Parts: sequence; structure tokens; C-alpha cells
Amino acid sequence: MKRRWKLIALIGLLALLGGVSALQRRVAYSSPSGEPTVVSIVQATGWPVSDAEVETLVRQAVALAGGLENVIEPGDTVVIKPNLAVDVGSERGITTGPRVTRAIVRLALEAGAGQVIIAEGSAPRTGGCEERRPTPKCFRECGYDADRDMVDDVTRVPLIDLNDAGGLDQHAPHLVREIHLQNGLIWSSYWLPKTILEADVLISVPVLKNHTHTGVTLALENQFGIAPLDIYHTPGDYCWKGALSHDPDDLGRHIVDLNLARPPDFVVLDSLRGVIDGQFGHTITDPPMALILAGSDPVAVDTVGALVMGYDPATIPHLNWAEGAGLGAADVSLITVRGLRVGQVRRDFPVPYGDVQAQRADAIAPAVAIETPGTGSVVTGEAIVWATASDDDAVSKVEFYADDELQAVVTAPPYQATLDLSAHRGQSVVLHAVAYDLALNDAEDSRAVEVIEAPAQGAASIQTATISIPTYPYAAFLHDGTDPDYNITYRYLDWDAYEDSNPTPSLQDYTVLVLENSYLRVTLLPELGGRIYQMVFKPTGHNELYQNSVIKPTHWGPLDSDKNWWLAAG
Repeated sequence: MKRRWKLIALIGLLALLGGVSALQRRVAYSSPSGEPTVVSIVQATGWPVSDAEVETLVRQAVALAGGLENVIEPGDTVVIKPNLAVDVGSERGITTGPRVTRAIVRLALEAGAGQVIIAEGSAPRTGGCEERRPTPKCFRECGYDADRDMVDDVTRVPLIDLNDAGGLDQHAPHLVREIHLQNGLIWSSYWLPKTILEADVLISVPVLKNHTHTGVTLALENQFGIAPLDIYHTPGDYCWKGALSHDPDDLGRHIVDLNLARPPDFVVLDSLRGVIDGQFGHTITDPPMALILAGSDPVAVDTVGALVMGYDPATIPHLNWAEGAGLGAADVSLITVRGLRVGQVRRDFPVPYGDVQAQRADAIAPAVAIETPGTGSVVTGEAIVWATASDDDAVSKVEFYADDELQAVVTAPPYQATLDLSAHRGQSVVLHAVAYDLALNDAEDSRAVEVIEAPAQGAASIQTATISIPTYPYAAFLHDGTDPDYNITYRYLDWDAYEDSNPTPSLQDYTVLVLENSYLRVTLLPELGGRIYQMVFKPTGHNELYQNSVIKPTHWGPLDSDKNWWLAAG
């Protein structure tokens, strides 16, 4: 996603002019137009979570989501934007924990960053605050800057106050620049910090919590902190960005606009706790969520984050506006979740108090069944897997795996995929089909197959042979008849006489035609109309089609008539 944000204004304009609603797209969607985006979910083994395990969780989540090596180029300036909106320590879940932020600093440096900066523009409360500039205090109280030198206490990277525009109501050109939006949802321009605008890479590190105005506050809402308080303060109140309307509809549109001005290139969602009673609430989940989520698409991360909290993303307006503006994918058929699934970690947060539209997501899982291949089937280098899936609302997609490797995603029936199993030759492999609904509730079916070495190809041979086959004495009971309607002659079997004779089989010699190549041996009976007597899959010796070597007549067709009979061979 790096540097493509400069194209998002044009993309968003086209999407808004020619698009349909996100919900309509979700229903009508049949196949992805591009690569799916990845969101990772990892979870601690218990609570509390040690410093070492936090580091491990962040590294695992980032790696599963594609790694920072694909985002950061050598020498890049990387800005990390935590959510430190208020001066409250991360133990309450309201602000981003310094352990998470510092793990990302280390990953950025390992990926080759030339400079790493931690930056925030705090706005702790209405009604005034103790200090004219609240961000330094938030850095102190949130565990980043105990010695007040605006350098992180552990990693020693600089801490930048994004609220600073050169003074109250100032627009210092060395600090801020005006950005014009052709497709702004509420405003056409914003003054933003050059620290953010000139960063090669912007990494957003929000926290998992619900919100009294927007339903959820995650990666997209975290961009509210890049608007300088010097410029966007409430008149007479220097600690609240009231110039950006907090009316529920207006706030969501400002959130989208600020992301259009500078979207994050990567997101790490600090979900170690999880606040359930609003953006400045006091209540965290019990037990804590103990999660880290990550991804390069902020809309996708927020969509999965909303589902983890049990909210339907389609009922959160700013998520759908962001998708329509080209900021990312809210369509779950385009989102691949790696690590844990949403259903394994979902915790239904209460519907936020206040004027919000966020509603509970569906919790009924879909159904899925693998129809072919059967359990124990033998395959060579690939397998065609066919599954059926259903849901009380809609199936969003079916993912197909070989062991733990995701190989195909099918978003519309028929749910069929060809899996490459060449790496598993000589082994048993478990095929999985995982169906998801629109809330990423999931269901899984699996079965084991044997993967064999493919025989070397060679020319086919044809030869004749004589074999003795047990045969029932049907020939004596055949008679010729004529159909008066169609004037055709046919042979019919006198079933009553045949069955009254108490027939028993006896050996009879037949001349057979044997067709053979490296894979198959097929035995045909020319004197019985070319019927297949036997078919053997040579690599295994399996004779799956014909097990009983006997020739006998059998009823065939819808009517119980002498005309409806068939000669079964094998």
C-alpha cells in the first residue's frame, strides 16, 4: 500500500460516482477483481501477558499479515501513530500500550527504516485541561516519556506532538500543510502535520474499543489524532477538537476524509484488553481479549475488529463510506483472516450507548460439506475438491486448504477448486473446506486423501486375450420382438421363464480386448457390445468401478417389463 495513498483521491471519486452501496456490493459480489487483503489474529496463552509474549504476539501478527519488509524500504522515514487520545495508562485499554508500540519500532528498524518517529495529537477532554499542549502529558501518563524529554524511554526514538501548528490558530509552513480533497465527504481541505504527510510509511496502532458516536474506534478513527489541536480546537477550549463536528454522521465523514488525506500503510490493532463502554470508558472485557490484529488495509482491519466485538460492519456507516471511497475492503469475501478465525475469539460487546447505529452481527454459523473426493481417495499431483455450503443469510466464501495451506477462495457457487498437491506426493494430506457467512462465522469439513507419485507416461497398448467369466444362462430366454409404433426390432428377455429356471452361473470363455497405459488397464467385451468388464487404476491396483466378475441380466428402466433389461458385466 506504500505511497499509493496519493492515488486514493482519484480512486475514491470514481468509486463514489459509479458505485453502489457496500451492502449491495456484498450481496451481488461473485468473484474478486484482485488479490484478497489479509488480516491476522493472534492471541496470548493467558493473562497477564508478559513483555516477551507481547513482543512475540506483535511479531506473529505482523508476519502473518505480510510483514513490514513489504511496506518499508531501506532508509524510509516511518511514523508510528498510537492512540493516546487521553492521559490514561494502557492498563485501562483506552490507550495504546507502549509495549506494542515499541515492538513495532523494533520491527520497523529491522525492516530497514532510516528513521522511526512516534507521533500523536491528543485531545483528552472537553472543558479545558491543565496544560495548553496535552500531548506531552499523554506521552508521560501512557508510559512513553517518564523523563519528559520527548524521546521514548526504551527505544529512544523521538516523540512528536501532531497538535503543534506553530501556535494557537497558526499554520506554520514548516509544521503543517493544507491538503485538498476532490472527494471529501464533508470538507474539501484539511491542514495536517508535515510529519504525517511527508512520512514514507505511516503505521497506525489503535486500540480495540467501541464508541458512543461511531460504533467502533479502531484504525480509521485513529486518524482523528493527526488533525492539529492548534487549528481544530473548540473556541475557548484548547483540549478538544470541536471544530471537527462530533455529530455522529459528521464525525464519520471527517474520519473518512482524514484517511483520504493520508491513509495508514499498515495497522497493528492493540486488542490486549478491549473497552466495552465507549471511547473513554472504564470497563474492559473480562477476561481481557489478549489479542493482536494486523493488516495493511485499514478498512479490512476495522471490519474484522468490529466482528471480533460482535458488531455487524454493514451497520457502521464510516466503514462503508471508507470502502466506497476506495480506502479498503469491508466486503468479507475479499478479506482472508490468518491465524485464529473470528469465530474463535469473538466476544459480543454491548451495543454502545449514545447515538450510534452499530448492531449485533449474526451469530449462526453456515454449513459446509465436501462432496468429492471421498475420504481415502488416491490422487496424483492435484485434486478437484467440490463442496456444498449454505447459510441462513448468505455464504460469503469457501476457502480450500491442503493441510494448513490456503490454496483457493471461491466466492460463489459452485464451490469447487483444483488444489496443487504435488508437494505432498507419497504422503497423506488433509483437505479442508471452510465456509463463512457475512459475519465470518465459519464451518469446516475435512477429509484425508493419499497423494501418490504419478507414473511415467508411456504409449498405450492393445491386445486380445481369452478369459473365463461366470455367466448366468440368459441367452436361452431371449426373443425377438417388434415395436409397432416405431417399426423397430428389439430383443427382450422372458423374465418369468428366466427366474422360474432358478438360474445359476457357469464359466464361459470370452475373447476380450485389453487397453493399457501407465495408469489404466481397461478390459472390454466386444461380443457383448463393447461392455467394460474391468477397469484397474494401476498405481494402486484399485478396481473401483467393477468389483464382481460376473455377467448377468438385470432390470433396467422405469417399467417392470421384459423390454426393460440390461446386461451387467462385472
